Amino acid sequence: MAVLEPCDNCGRQTAIYRLAAVILDGGMARVCPLCASSEKGRIEVPFAPRSDQGAIQPSTSRDVW
Repeated sequence: MAVLEPCDNCGRQTAIYRLAAVILDGGMARVCPLCASSEKGRIEVPFAPRSDQGAIQPSTSRDVW
C-alpha cells in the first residue's frame, strides 16, 4: 500500500514516491507528475545537472599531464 501525500500545487492525493521536489515560485514544493508537466514555466529544478560537466576536474585531466 502506497503512502499518499497531497500535491502542494493542486492538492491531488499522490503516492509519495511519485512526487517531485522542485522550486515552485521561489519556494520548495512537492508536485505531482501532472503539475510537473503542466507548470514548467513556474518550476525550477533545484539540483539540475550542470551544463559545464561540473564533475570533471581540470586538474586531473589527462591533457594537463
